[in-house]
Amino acid sequence: MQKNTIIGAFVLFVAIAALILYAAMKPAPAKAPTTIPTVVLPVSSFTEHAPYYDITANYASSTPLGGDANVSAVELMKNFVGTTISQFKTEGNFDNLTPEDITAMGFDKGRKETLQITYLIASSAHTVSYIFTIYEDTLGAHGNTFFHTFTFDTGTGASLSLADIFSSSYLDTLSSISRTKLPSVIGDDADPAFINNGTTPDEKNFENFFFDNRDFVVLFAPYQVAAYADGPQTLRIPLSELSSILKPEYR
Repeated sequence: MQKNTIIGAFVLFVAIAALILYAAMKPAPAKAPTTIPTVVLPVSSFTEHAPYYDITANYASSTPLGGDANVSAVELMKNFVGTTISQFKTEGNFDNLTPEDITAMGFDKGRKETLQITYLIASSAHTVSYIFTIYEDTLGAHGNTFFHTFTFDTGTGASLSLADIFSSSYLDTLSSISRTKLPSVIGDDADPAFINNGTTPDEKNFENFFFDNRDFVVLFAPYQVAAYADGPQTLRIPLSELSSILKPEYR
């Protein structure tokens, strides 16, 4: 009995040792990249026409900030555009399409996916903003529009977030004002449930903002506060209505 126990223990030891040796020698699985590489862009614009997609992008090559602040602002915006282009290409998986993919997407009939990036500039007494509109058509039911804004303090050159320009409790105030004003902006199709869902007091709901003279402006992409058919929505709030929560330098 003791002999059988010793033999059994030895067999178990050999099995465990073999498993450890196999695990040590087995090649590690390849890891998927955790970040999307950024496209290196030329100055001011980028165009690429490929068999399955078309890309056009425009972006600022200079700002009124001057010096290092100007360089940093331009680099920040170019990196955003480059990353957006890289993400579009990665999600399209254009280099690895199978013949079945090409047929299903209609690429063999001349269809193409599209990415268009354009921008506008707005300013106030203390800020300059760059408002990027991103349009993507990935051959679904319809294309989609997104926004991304950059607002800079013209005195310091700093890139501004909502927390930089407002005091505490600003999200509750922005949420309340938006819910009051958006029905008249949207018109007959305004849906309180839709509006409320897209204007909860969360940072992401108001992150696409800029100053335009004496207005604080928030952009809402399609689907955020109204149906797709109603398009994107632009909410303008006079600075006088925000004086209680705006920091003094931005009133």
